[in-house]
Amino acid sequence: MIEQHSSLSEKFLKKGFWLYLFSFVLAPIWYAIKILISNELSVEEVWILYGVISLVTLLWAYNDLGITESLNHFIPKYVTKKRYDKVKSILVYSLLVQMITGVSIALFFFFWSDFIAEKYFKHSAASDILEVFSLFFIWINFFQIIATFFIAVQDTFLNKISSVLRMSFLLIFIIWLFILDITTLRSFSFAWIFWLSWWIIFAGYVFIKKYYLIYLQKEKIIWSKKLFTTIFKYSFASFLWIQAGTILGQIDMQMIIYILWAKEAGYYTNYLSIVSIPFMLIWPIYIVLFPIFSEMHSKKEYSKIRLVKEILNKNLLVIAIAFNILLFVFSEIIAYILFWEKFIKSGVILQYSILLLSFNFLLQVNFNILAWIWKVVDRMKIILIAIVINFFLNLIFINMIWVYGAALATGIGWVIIWWLSELFLWKNFKVQLDILYLLKNIIFLGIIWGGLYIFIVPIFLWLWRIQSLLYLSLLGMLYFWMFTYFNKKDFYFFINEIKKLRK
Repeated sequence: MIEQHSSLSEKFLKKGFWLYLFSFVLAPIWYAIKILISNELSVEEVWILYGVISLVTLLWAYNDLGITESLNHFIPKYVTKKRYDKVKSILVYSLLVQMITGVSIALFFFFWSDFIAEKYFKHSAASDILEVFSLFFIWINFFQIIATFFIAVQDTFLNKISSVLRMSFLLIFIIWLFILDITTLRSFSFAWIFWLSWWIIFAGYVFIKKYYLIYLQKEKIIWSKKLFTTIFKYSFASFLWIQAGTILGQIDMQMIIYILWAKEAGYYTNYLSIVSIPFMLIWPIYIVLFPIFSEMHSKKEYSKIRLVKEILNKNLLVIAIAFNILLFVFSEIIAYILFWEKFIKSGVILQYSILLLSFNFLLQVNFNILAWIWKVVDRMKIILIAIVINFFLNLIFINMIWVYGAALATGIGWVIIWWLSELFLWKNFKVQLDILYLLKNIIFLGIIWGGLYIFIVPIFLWLWRIQSLLYLSLLGMLYFWMFTYFNKKDFYFFINEIKKLRK
């Protein structure tokens, strides 16, 4: 059921090809969906739609109860032992539990939609959207279990191609709404139910044909209290970590929804879409490298872990700074290109946090090291501390400078989380930053920053949207070519060192 490879790194590198390829395919589809919706709806309506989605995301952890992590842990274990009866049993356990929680949340959404819309969203239009998304909590259980199964058996291609299809279904449905001229807030909400239904049909068919009929059909379900307890003890521990991470990721949006007006939250929604752009380009680097940490830790090669961390910190930091400067200078232009003139304020919000995004890149390195060396409890402590700090930062800054304060609080939060993670790794994995290399790049990028801001940005004031997109794309390629050429010796060293570690 699970294909075997000679080493963990080889397994991730080979299967990872599909992950990287489809990730770059998914990004344009996702942005096309966001652009179409943002162009058609008002700022307030965009906020209502994505505000409900944000609330759904927050409650999703309660629906999941950590079962996703539990399946990822136990399915490979039982498959390796060829205990397909236990695989079938834990899938049934998971579905039963998630259906109970999912139906409960769905009923709450449906019957209390008016109350939530009035007291929480402070907008009557949210009531209809909440009723539609009550169906989402029922269907999402099938999606969650099948998608998790694909990941657990390491069927990377099937997992990612199904993701591309579900996003394509969503895009097709939205385009169809445009053709029929029924681009209302409620109709866009039904688009989420549409992609979910088609995904379940496709992925369910593949799951049954490729896995269930071959491995699971003839197996009996084990109704064992011991097995059930084992599965859900692990789920509960995972649930605490997932819930903490979900709360941290949703604090800013939920506080904006509660404290400010719908229009401000609408601007913030599209700010989040812009700030995620660098991760789409750099995240594959993390996925390729971090399984190596697990291998080196299992061999107690701690000096190599420190070396990899040092190399990553040195190079990812300057890459992040290069990205962030470009996004800072052209923030309003990017918002205009993606979401039209009415969302230019989203670009202004971006300027309050984007220069601090470099610390997010560094904390991702630390958090993945903590994960691969089995320091999950330490990650939990950091997140819990960060939740408390981030809550008060948002409360202070939102009241001081409104929606811009949420972005600033988020940026400061990245710095604090990175610093805490450094403390937890200080004893065994302390590394020094290459200050001269960092200063050299800051001076170089600072000169380019000034030139872009003084001579290039004013030109865009006279360009249309498509012209701006074309010019900014060409400018971006030239910008990163100059940056890469300036650091070519260091980047060559970075690549060669990673190759040595793989060997």
